[in-house]
Amino acid sequence: MFALAFLLLCSAAYADLFRWVDPESGSVKYSNAAPPWYETGSGPKVERLPYTPPGARQLVADPSAPTPVAALQARWREMLLAVSSQPSPEGARAFAQLTAELDRADPAGAPRRKDELANVMRRLYQK
Repeated sequence: MFALAFLLLCSAAYADLFRWVDPESGSVKYSNAAPPWYETGSGPKVERLPYTPPGARQLVADPSAPTPVAALQARWREMLLAVSSQPSPEGARAFAQLTAELDRADPAGAPRRKDELANVMRRLYQK
């Protein structure tokens, strides 16, 4: 009974971590308590690692990674060039499907893509 009450009253420790390099040994030290010189700043530099609950951690997206819409647009442009240089019924169907998928993912860009397609078709008919 005592153990059950103890478990119910105990909760997870929410503590910040402090990290610094010991000047005497050169080793990295971690502690959940700030070193005595932390407030005064007279000792080695101390890095404070604030506590974040497990569910609150968020992955940082790679800013150089293409977005799904950007990847679809790149495929759309490649396919537009392929279909315009070597037209085929299968290529046209695949291009139409990709266009519909891209229009669902990025409806705001549909008019721009339609104009781009019209310009390519106009150039093809002029040849």
